[in-house]
Amino acid sequence: MRRLGTFLRSFFGDRRGNFAIIFALTLTPIAVAAAASVDISRAYIVETRLKAALDAAALAVGTASGLSSAEVQTLAQAYFDANYPEEILGVPGTVIVADTPTTVDISVKAKLPTTIMGIVGIKSLDVGATSQVMRHGKKLEIVLVLDNTGSMNQEGRLTVLKAAAKDLIDTVAKSALTPGDVRIAIVPFTTDVNVGVANKDANWLKWTWTLPTQTCTTTGSGSKKTTTCTQDVRTVSKTGWKGCVVDRDENYDVSIAPPIVSNNATLFPANHNDIYNNQCSLRPMVPFSTDWSMLKNEIDGMVAGGATNTTIGFVWGWQMLTNGALLSNAAAPDPKKLEKVMVYLTDGLNTYDRGGIGTCNGSSTCARVDARTELVCNGIRSAGITVYTVRLVQGNATLLRNCATNPNMYYNANTAADLTNVFKSIAQALSNLRLSK
Repeated sequence: MRRLGTFLRSFFGDRRGNFAIIFALTLTPIAVAAAASVDISRAYIVETRLKAALDAAALAVGTASGLSSAEVQTLAQAYFDANYPEEILGVPGTVIVADTPTTVDISVKAKLPTTIMGIVGIKSLDVGATSQVMRHGKKLEIVLVLDNTGSMNQEGRLTVLKAAAKDLIDTVAKSALTPGDVRIAIVPFTTDVNVGVANKDANWLKWTWTLPTQTCTTTGSGSKKTTTCTQDVRTVSKTGWKGCVVDRDENYDVSIAPPIVSNNATLFPANHNDIYNNQCSLRPMVPFSTDWSMLKNEIDGMVAGGATNTTIGFVWGWQMLTNGALLSNAAAPDPKKLEKVMVYLTDGLNTYDRGGIGTCNGSSTCARVDARTELVCNGIRSAGITVYTVRLVQGNATLLRNCATNPNMYYNANTAADLTNVFKSIAQALSNLRLSK
């Protein structure tokens, strides 16, 4: 009996097998937790893909206007479905859209069948996602700087440009929630720009200015032969002046420094009507406006003719966007609330400017103008202006790409027909939509 008692005390006091028993008891919940991690990881993947599809749908609704509630729902669902095809994990339900003048909120839920969690009775997981787009985080001032040179008559380029530019105006105008949220200006250019005949008595114009050429006269012969050269000048009459001006004296030609009456170099040279500016056929520049019909009428009134000076277009686009600059009605800078944008289009190489008279004849490439353009683009970049550049068929691609704020804002349209989609892309970018959550 004593032996039996000793055996029992020894058996129940032995701890050596407890770990195996405890491990056996905990193995099942550990296995379930490991299995759950697989399904939870799949759920995270589904949530990420749902969010991406919702973002696309929200942006589509945000850029649309004039749609009924049913049309908004259809549009959102179509974009969601296109970005979340059936073969992707999860079975999403119908998207829910809340569309207001200031925001677009879209949400959706999906059921994800589990793979292993089913062994503990969890057959599916509910996964949800939301997306919100805020319309117009900033106000917009947009200047359209448009090439009106003779080559724009080729292949219907000007006709397509007019339609594309008017579509851009319609698109960004519809996104204005309140009057003044979007304002647009226009700068047509050739070798000149048109400041308007109403300014013929302005003290910032000069009517006589020097040319880079000289006229030389030789008299006498032999040892008494002398040559006298005088700087050529151009004198323009106010009578018959149509409003065209050319580049200012260097280095004011790449600057928006205000004109000073006592400093002749800062004044703007009035130009006569010649072949290079197509007899000053340019429409006058239009300062910022919300009169969409007037702006589109001005675009319709553009005619093509003359040679190319990209520098003068960039300079006056910059002026239009600068508060307090000559002929500008631009608002004061406010980077947190106002985006200043230049959309610049040209279809040709630089062929003529005031400083090149005598060497740049309007029909061949003038490298000096490229150098002046590069300088003014550096100034625009420093001013914090957002620049989109469009090369239509011809032009210095490197120069225009470098003038754009970043390479993604440079567009190369190989045909006039391509211009329609280019301007649509820019118009959508100008909608200034941003995902907020």
